[in-house]
Amino acid sequence: MEKISSKQLRERWNSFRLSKQHIYLPESSLIGGKESTAMFTIAGMQQLIPYLSGKEHLLGKRLFNIQKCIRTVDIDEVGDASHLTFFEMMGNRSLGDYFKKESVQRSWEFLVDELGFDPKKLAVTVFEWDADAPRDDETAEYRMSVGMPEERIAYMAADNNRRSPGPVWPCWPDTEIFYWVGESMFPPKWSNPKTDEDNRLEIWNNVFMEFYRDDTGKLTKLKNQNVDTGMWFERMAKVLQEKPTVFDTDIFSPLIDLIERTLDISYKGNERRCRIVADHIRTAFFLISHDIIPSNEGRWYVLRRLIRRMYYNFMLLKPVSEQVFDSFVSTIVTFVDALMEASSDTKNISIVFIKETHQFQKTINNWQRLLDELITSNTTKTISGKDIFKLYDTFWFPLELTKEIVEEHWLSLDTKWFDKEMIAQQERSRAWSKDMFKQGIDRASHLQGIPPTTFIGYETLTSDTITLLKDFEIQGQRILVFDSTPFYAESWGQMWDRGTISLDNDQKVNIIHVQKYNWIFLHFVG
Repeated sequence: MEKISSKQLRERWNSFRLSKQHIYLPESSLIGGKESTAMFTIAGMQQLIPYLSGKEHLLGKRLFNIQKCIRTVDIDEVGDASHLTFFEMMGNRSLGDYFKKESVQRSWEFLVDELGFDPKKLAVTVFEWDADAPRDDETAEYRMSVGMPEERIAYMAADNNRRSPGPVWPCWPDTEIFYWVGESMFPPKWSNPKTDEDNRLEIWNNVFMEFYRDDTGKLTKLKNQNVDTGMWFERMAKVLQEKPTVFDTDIFSPLIDLIERTLDISYKGNERRCRIVADHIRTAFFLISHDIIPSNEGRWYVLRRLIRRMYYNFMLLKPVSEQVFDSFVSTIVTFVDALMEASSDTKNISIVFIKETHQFQKTINNWQRLLDELITSNTTKTISGKDIFKLYDTFWFPLELTKEIVEEHWLSLDTKWFDKEMIAQQERSRAWSKDMFKQGIDRASHLQGIPPTTFIGYETLTSDTITLLKDFEIQGQRILVFDSTPFYAESWGQMWDRGTISLDNDQKVNIIHVQKYNWIFLHFVG
């Protein structure tokens, strides 16, 4: 397999898809402001939700891109060998055009012929079966037809090989491609993702949108059958550059080198903290470039958490002065700038970042005082789980940092309560993410055939000529859609307009919130 840079990987992906008559699909906003109501863009197919049931896309039926995404549900896992908060997803889509056969063939062609993957190191999964859908022997046949031995095809249950963005929406089986990462040169003959999971790394997922699930759970065949694939850019770079982790690739190595030089430390032995710093600062720079400013609500709070978690890990590696840290942040611009849009104001991004860390240093002092009070007032030799979770939840300080300081005073922590509350909080976060994604799906189902809204707010703040196109409710929330509007929608970190609208029946309604979905303005009635 040829070793190629991340830049070359990007170029080859684009060239390959263009040669297969795909059209480049412009990336959706990283913060989900244009195409959905979600906090962030978490998947490449997110902007295509309205087109999965047959709506025609202006660019055609064959689309591709490399979509920037942010996922923070597993933020506490960042620091290991693979978890990232910001990542890029290479994807190609067929909207009612080619289906399973061509998708399987082209995936194999790109990996084996274009990138030089050794077929002996590849294995795949296909959908097993359940009460709703049959075993996907068709895809297995296509896999074998391109050269995949039968023993390296694993039939997996719906939990692994069924994808659906919501309970009532298109759902589908998928087939995933795995690469051998075991210690030996080649895998045993019997090795596949089901029999040898620990030695297999998922690199590509081909999703076949084959069925529609209604509100009773019944599945029917979709009229237009679609394909959506997703391949982690950073993970592919790791494999192609033969590196042990994504943090050893040319994507992260310049940042890791800069951390080592700034602090005069070695990455070896400090891997976890160096990875957190590199990942979080990259994510934070991209969020700030999208006009997100640190605060205590929504996506703005996520940015604050990332910056603060990055800062305290940086200082735990080696405490330095504000001047040294500020210089470090300013220097990072040269590494992050290459991935940002040319118009990004990287100097102001650095200023926002530095201002937040200076403010956080004051928070650290308050946190230290609260912890000192807990330590000096303690009579049981154990800090309660409730108290340490308060430190974590209020100031976003991790358990490990609190533990280090507490143990210096010969105290222990009641981590059982803390662990239970952490699990509950993560479940709340996952449920919230799913709910936000489902909101986009629900709204898309009401907006079929609705044209983009014309925004007239730059010319006038009132109008007597707008036309009501849709009046509907979701979960008790009334939403109005007009052909044009003077109301500014929440976007790029800016607040939405509020006001009143008089409808044709002389009813006057208060508009309390305005959002955009696929450039359709949604007016929330309060």
